[in-house]
Amino acid sequence: MRINPFRISKPLVIIALVLGVFVVSLPLLAAQRNTLPANRVVFSWNRDGDFDLYLMDGDTLKVIAPLTDNAYSDISPSWSPDGSKIVFSSNVEDNYEIYVIDIATGRSSVLTSNNWDDMYPVWSPDGSQIAFTSNRDSNWDVYVMDVGGKGVTRLTTAATYEGNPTWSPDGSQIAFVSGRDSARDILVMNADGSNVQPLTTGSTSADFSPTWSPDGDQIAFVSNRSGNPDIFVVDVSCIGDSDLCDQNAVNLTADNEGNDLDPAWSSNGIHILFASARNDSAELYKMNADGSDVQQLTSGQGEERFPALWIDS
Repeated sequence: MRINPFRISKPLVIIALVLGVFVVSLPLLAAQRNTLPANRVVFSWNRDGDFDLYLMDGDTLKVIAPLTDNAYSDISPSWSPDGSKIVFSSNVEDNYEIYVIDIATGRSSVLTSNNWDDMYPVWSPDGSQIAFTSNRDSNWDVYVMDVGGKGVTRLTTAATYEGNPTWSPDGSQIAFVSGRDSARDILVMNADGSNVQPLTTGSTSADFSPTWSPDGDQIAFVSNRSGNPDIFVVDVSCIGDSDLCDQNAVNLTADNEGNDLDPAWSSNGIHILFASARNDSAELYKMNADGSDVQQLTSGQGEERFPALWIDS
């Protein structure tokens, strides 16, 4: 029998080194479920030595509560379309499995259970499916399943790494990372795995962490083509012509030598959240979608990674 690892945080007020604010305990979060901010961010923070999920008010930038509190690594969260649940990966039993947590109650359940690693889950725009990365068939590939963990379908079958999926806003396509051309590049396929086309290919750099803009016109991704990981954006009109995509990709974080990672669009497409180690430890930042007006959001012990923003429209 699998034991639920997500114990409710102790009813303490934990002083967070995030802009000098306080973290509210999870029981208080449940009591405040009717007053949760519409604009909210979930991210992973290893302030206690392992990564747990934390909830932040996207307007005030105050950390509201830790959503998980355990001795494992809870990473790569993704919101359900209605903002009520979060799907994420955790290495509870050494290998990574996929869990879902209700942010109002703190209750969690496991969606996958096997001896392999299931990682990087992302909710489909219509809320009916979750795409994820798994090595369950002895190779890293992209899979989809229904939101209850059933109906698992393998979408990619290349004999190399395929993973880190992201849905287009209309749910018709999935962009993902592929190593089929020796370097890791971004490919795009239909949501059923058909019609695979290149976004970036042929370079010796590593391109990863794609994420679609809310209007469907751009894909942000991370690449080390400039010498260190930076965040780039490219117009999706070049899908199928990787030379044109590589030529037109714009580096948004070229002004520093730190590693810039984990881009996440705001729901209105105005901002991009990301993690950056430009000041040694990885912290959360936001910038305009054109790379201007970079603002640091967090500053504290440990590292903050994998931001995901949800706004009630």
